[in-house]
Amino acid sequence: MKQQPDDKAPITESLICLRCSDITLQLLPTSGDGISFFDCPSCKRSYAKKDGGSLTFRWRHPITIALYNVIFEDEPLPYAIREAGFFMEGRPREILIRMVEEIELELDYPTQEIREALDNRATEEKCREYLRAFVSHIRSRL
Repeated sequence: MKQQPDDKAPITESLICLRCSDITLQLLPTSGDGISFFDCPSCKRSYAKKDGGSLTFRWRHPITIALYNVIFEDEPLPYAIREAGFFMEGRPREILIRMVEEIELELDYPTQEIREALDNRATEEKCREYLRAFVSHIRSRL
């Protein structure tokens, strides 16, 4: 997993895109008390960093959307099929494929503690297990 210079430090230095590795993120003016938002000018991924926290994907990233309905679950795995079904509703196949590929990229090449993006109750391992089942179910329906 990639680490920023001082992952838990306040934002006083440039942060690097977790995927591009050599691109400095742009701080967004929508940042506020306790949280800062960033965009990568190269890959267009959006990130958030809470004070005292690590750089994570910002809300509306496929991972945060997939994890949202299981924030308070200690054991999210039993909900993977149901949530994958909800996730698929109304989304065109091409969009679903891109979203699933983005989730799989993080599962295969981790860059962050994904549970931290939404402060999910489940452990990192359980969140990743849930996402593997989630994307597997969607793949089986495409």
